[in-house]
Amino acid sequence: MKNRRVRFTATAQEHVRREKAWWLANRDHPDVFTEELEQALQIIAALPGAGTLYAQSPVPGVRRVYLRRVAVHLYYTFDDASVIVRALWGGRRERGPEFNG
Repeated sequence: MKNRRVRFTATAQEHVRREKAWWLANRDHPDVFTEELEQALQIIAALPGAGTLYAQSPVPGVRRVYLRRVAVHLYYTFDDASVIVRALWGGRRERGPEFNG
């Protein structure tokens, strides 16, 4: 099984930065955010088809996985060589993210 390289769009980098800062400021267990994100990235690098298709995306082929302990969705696309993380978005929000970059 081949692990794909994981890259982040500028939008996704900003989402991760913002969510991590919020988590560190507002939660008692700061390691949980990083652990949950790293685990999800390992899974999608090895098994990118594991996420569910997100039909509401204007970008074809977007999938998402839910990070249960931090209540966010990780949105991504993939090809034979890499996984591109496109957004990290609160799972309880009533609308999905915009996909830029």
